[in-house]
Amino acid sequence: MDRCRRRPARLHRGGAHLGGVRVLPGLHRERVAPPSSRTSTGRLEGLHGLRGVAVLLVVLFHVVGAGRVSGGIDVFLAISGFLFTGLILRRLDAGSFDISAYLARLVRRLVPPVLPVLAFVLVGSLWWFPSSARLQTWRETAATLLYRENFELIDSQLAYEAAGVEASPLQHFWSLSVQGQFYLLWPLVLGLCWWLARLLRVRRVLVVAAGIAAVVALSLVYALQLRAHDQAIAYLHTGGRLWELALPGLLALALPSLQGHLPRDLRVALGWLGLALIISCGFVLDGAQLFPGLWALWPVGGLLLILVAGDTGVRGSADQLLSTPPARWLGDRSYALYLWHWPLLITALNLTHRPAGDLVLSAAVILASLLLADLTLRLVERPTAPPLRWPAPHITALAGVTALALLAGSLLGAARWVQAGQEREIAAAREAISASHPGALALEPGFGPVPEAPFLVPPELASGDKPQHDAQGCWQPATDSPDFAEAIVCPEPPGEEIPDPTRTIVITGGSHGAMWEPAWRVLAAEHRWRVLVMVKAGCQLTTNTGQFPRSTDWPTTASCQEWNRNAIETLRELDPDAVFTIATSTTGDGDPERASKGFIEAWEQLGEEGIPVVAVRDIFRMKERVPDCLEQHPNDPRRCDTPRQAAPTSPMTPAMVPDNVSLLDLTDAVCTAEVCPAVIGNIIVYFDHSHLSASYARTLAPALDAALRAEAPYLYAP
Repeated sequence: MDRCRRRPARLHRGGAHLGGVRVLPGLHRERVAPPSSRTSTGRLEGLHGLRGVAVLLVVLFHVVGAGRVSGGIDVFLAISGFLFTGLILRRLDAGSFDISAYLARLVRRLVPPVLPVLAFVLVGSLWWFPSSARLQTWRETAATLLYRENFELIDSQLAYEAAGVEASPLQHFWSLSVQGQFYLLWPLVLGLCWWLARLLRVRRVLVVAAGIAAVVALSLVYALQLRAHDQAIAYLHTGGRLWELALPGLLALALPSLQGHLPRDLRVALGWLGLALIISCGFVLDGAQLFPGLWALWPVGGLLLILVAGDTGVRGSADQLLSTPPARWLGDRSYALYLWHWPLLITALNLTHRPAGDLVLSAAVILASLLLADLTLRLVERPTAPPLRWPAPHITALAGVTALALLAGSLLGAARWVQAGQEREIAAAREAISASHPGALALEPGFGPVPEAPFLVPPELASGDKPQHDAQGCWQPATDSPDFAEAIVCPEPPGEEIPDPTRTIVITGGSHGAMWEPAWRVLAAEHRWRVLVMVKAGCQLTTNTGQFPRSTDWPTTASCQEWNRNAIETLRELDPDAVFTIATSTTGDGDPERASKGFIEAWEQLGEEGIPVVAVRDIFRMKERVPDCLEQHPNDPRRCDTPRQAAPTSPMTPAMVPDNVSLLDLTDAVCTAEVCPAVIGNIIVYFDHSHLSASYARTLAPALDAALRAEAPYLYAP
């Protein structure tokens, strides 16, 4: 969200004034007119104030909007696209576009205000954010410095979330990353159009307009296609957002002549209509689900109407309202306000444990954000903005890029080093399983009192206590893309290979099936079984493509459906002695446990190939992330328990399944009759809120062994 403003015709208390910007017919350089003069063409008196209004909408909806999207970010992106298109074209037209000066401008305006915010977040990752999020926060900080936070969120399978203690304190930087990528791409696009116009001896304005229109069309089509596959990715992806920045560039070419043919009264009406669209967007539309598709034209179209209206000079007009001192004051602080408000909100939620939307907390966050935004403007933005305070443009650009790369590289290196150390600690802890850390054995009837001892894996490391296949990187993410539809079979982990195995078992059924891998590895070593993992996160083994009702079957994505077709074919080729998967599915959101008809159909297909299936009832999900809760309540782990809500018996019964299926129910090895504990036998049970920790899963091996001997004895036959 660059506050891209030209050198002002005059200065006011809010900083450089945007009122003097005037876009002339064709592609001429901008002129700066005195702010006090009023013209009817191209003036942008209120655009800076609109920027402040847009960010204020973002802040309010983030703080008290319960996850709704205001549309303010879309307006902010569109404003940046409009201004930078004009900036680049004017310099190209004058033959004075200097890439070093351009990059130096970006470094001066974008980078300094970001650094104190990132420093605040890094301190928070050490002191008041959950330690389970520390490494991810460092990776996101590096991604923010490199202006790729949106792709880091996509790569990490982190969707844009409502405010909460589990939300990333840096997720709002996704839009700044999109913007930064646009700033680097757009000179190339417009420069290419410029060069083609000269080469073909065609009017430049026509070629530029055609080029921008092509980008708008391609990006919008891509956004619509991506939304159909995965809305979470579409929301964050630069390719799907590019049209929102490019579309106002078309208007920049035609704006003066367009305004000259519109009556002033009509322009006043258009200005108010545009402002009404922008303000109403978040109340009318669910942007988190609809953007960046055609519905994003609601806020972007509102901006276009305001641009068409221009500076009418009419008392009571929208542009006059947006040019008032309060609006300009807010516009001056809009960039810093956006930077600060989200980390402050996530910090407040973590420190106070108040719910999102709490009025006292919300008011405090807004006031603190405004205060820090004002200080950032006065102490950072204004002092670092003048180019004379910086070295030559090429030195500024090179030094800025180098510094960002070094900082990002240092953070990534530190994250890898810490992660490697944590993995060694977890591995050493697992080797220390003893009578003082019985885990699931403590729930066995007649087991004596569990001796007092520290947790086997401490809470600050428990989020990394995951099954072996996770580190192998051979599982498919939940991302709904054809690229992640291949059914990949994970080999046995290094050092745990079974020579000359007596049986082959394939674990599948999404992450809730794969989390049982550590228990299977214990049995594999004992019985010489070869255990393979084939899993796509968030995708169970099912035939469901939408033919079954939601009351029995969760909807599946297109890539999950393709993955299942590939998985069935792969299982036919492997012809294992058993396929292990989940028998039911739970959510923890109050929805009933489901016995999926799609599961049964998939098992029937395997039965036709003579492949046995072992299906385990899904475990109950906890009310919050267990390691984080235990960090908050180190002296009372029972505060992190969740009342048991699972029915005494599984909804998937033997009468419902084909003959090749053996059903297991190990719920009593994870939960007592009353609660599902966070800690059992001095071992943390979950590494998040719904997946068994690898350490605890290993202690489930005896229970799994007993259940298999009773329900699937063929695995033990000579």
